Amino acid sequence: MLAIPLGTLPTRRFVSTRLALIPAAGRGQRLDQINQPKPLVPVGGVPLIVRTLRQLEASGIERAVVVVGYRADEVVRKLAAYPGLKIQVEFVRAEWERGLAASLLAARKSVQEPFVLAMADHVFDDAVIGTVCAAKARGVSMLVDTKPGPDVDLDTAVRVHVDNGVVDGIGQGLEGYNGVDAGLFHATPELFDALDEALRTRDGHVDLSHGLRLLAAKNQVHAIEVSGFWLDVDTPSDLVRAEMWQRAKRRAQQVTHASVATGSSAEPAAVFHTGKSTPTEVLIGRGWVRRPDELHFIPDECASSPIWVITDETVNSIYGAEFVGRLRKIGYDIHLVVTPDGEESKSLQNYNRVVERVLGEGIDERSVIVSLGGGVVCNLAGFIASTLYRGVHLIHFPTTLMAQCDAAISHKQGLNGSRGKNLVGAYYAPTRIVVDVEALSTLEDWRIPDGLSEVVKHALGQDASYFDYLMGYSGKHDDLDFLETVVRKNVELKCEIMAVDPQEKRQGMVLQYGHTMGHPIEFLSSYELSHGQAVGIGMHVAAHVSNLLGGCSDEVVRQHREVIQKYGLPIHIPPHIKVDQILDAARFNKRYLVEGTRMALLSGIGELWQVADEFVIPVPDEVLREALSRSFA
Repeated sequence: MLAIPLGTLPTRRFVSTRLALIPAAGRGQRLDQINQPKPLVPVGGVPLIVRTLRQLEASGIERAVVVVGYRADEVVRKLAAYPGLKIQVEFVRAEWERGLAASLLAARKSVQEPFVLAMADHVFDDAVIGTVCAAKARGVSMLVDTKPGPDVDLDTAVRVHVDNGVVDGIGQGLEGYNGVDAGLFHATPELFDALDEALRTRDGHVDLSHGLRLLAAKNQVHAIEVSGFWLDVDTPSDLVRAEMWQRAKRRAQQVTHASVATGSSAEPAAVFHTGKSTPTEVLIGRGWVRRPDELHFIPDECASSPIWVITDETVNSIYGAEFVGRLRKIGYDIHLVVTPDGEESKSLQNYNRVVERVLGEGIDERSVIVSLGGGVVCNLAGFIASTLYRGVHLIHFPTTLMAQCDAAISHKQGLNGSRGKNLVGAYYAPTRIVVDVEALSTLEDWRIPDGLSEVVKHALGQDASYFDYLMGYSGKHDDLDFLETVVRKNVELKCEIMAVDPQEKRQGMVLQYGHTMGHPIEFLSSYELSHGQAVGIGMHVAAHVSNLLGGCSDEVVRQHREVIQKYGLPIHIPPHIKVDQILDAARFNKRYLVEGTRMALLSGIGELWQVADEFVIPVPDEVLREALSRSFA
């Protein structure tokens, strides 16, 4: 791209133009899944057109003529009742099906002086609006982006060629262009004459660019180079980008910058790096929980140190005595801690109780913490191992499908707080994970679908062929061969993700799929819903969110519903839980920033929705509220 010299176009610090024209008549079909007229689609909680009106008002515009067409009554009602708008707003109705040129000409009688022409579906930095409002030139001064970024679709953008500040070529598909139309103009009534001529002399669809081309032939179109952010909100991905921009802007405005009295910056005296990559071995087989003495899983350097086995009451009653006894028989110094069943064991109180006992009875820096149980036991033991003596060896023997598919195959260790799940935790890698599929044969019936929720999650989020396998499987869900197949596949998929994104900031967000809403729903059910059941509901909510934002099709929502229900999981939120309660509880999710909720969403089966190189999508409250409402029976 070539830089555009501004030529003789004057720069003004004052605004002489007091009138704006905003075309808001079109349907905006590619955003129609939001189920409201495009000008009323919110960004940062504010409708697009209201954002523009506020900026115009702040730049000195006193009167705005808004051309309405598609669902005109809704737009008029919304703007007429919108609080805080001081700018005078007048409405003109147009036959929106005839295109933008006809919509603009419908306002001709109401616009008989220089005016700012602002598209109702664009967002701009405040300074950009002010610059265009201050322009003074006969004809049209148009905002031009000379260095369009990846957000601009060059195939559909209106391209321009500028020579010494004057536009001498304009149109989609223009060859030899050096900028693109950014959707903001200062114009005089000559623009209407050009549009009228274009309508009279052309057959078929007539757009704004046709009128601009006629003015450009008379050297009456000038360029104003973009000096800030702008975006044409035309697709669901554009809407997400706009929300990202607004949230980043809001965050920047909330930061207080401290100034150093000397005006100098301090240089570090030294820099050091800590830590090294810790490999974790995952063993998958059968029979190891009942015969741990046949598997060499304790590191040799730890053989003489105290070994602590942490389990729960149910697992202890099935495996505890034999597991501990066999290890003691071959010479290990084994200590056993039995905690209550259920989520209450993942509390700070229980953590303190167990830690005090371990410290009291003896541990050293080469000791090993062994978890024997489900996800709760894995998390509790993991957090204890990460904190005692700043970290001792951790080995998992997961005994539930949920733990074998998810909780144990992780370096995330966490405890629950009084306001939600996993609010206290650490990243700490196990030394070894021993997966004994045979242990699944002793599970209570409800624990199979509970664990299969994580299987469904990985299939939906990572692997379309895995999804097809699950949909095509017709055997029993508790068949050990089937369970070993899905455990191995889940371990494979999860290890792939952890290798490239261990802290789940990018592609690893797929591991959070269904959890953003699942966690608060589980918490608000007082844990009457299992984790897997809550995640099943959460995935169904997430599918609705993506669909409402235009990220995925109705078919993808249907596929979610079918696979979740096929594997015995619910899709509906319990009726006693209220939407406002869920939204309040969700604010304690670490992915929630001060600007609002962010979620992992899918654009298709096996496809994590990615926008502007981000894998976490900002979700407006009104969209989230609607998605939750759709998830009640």
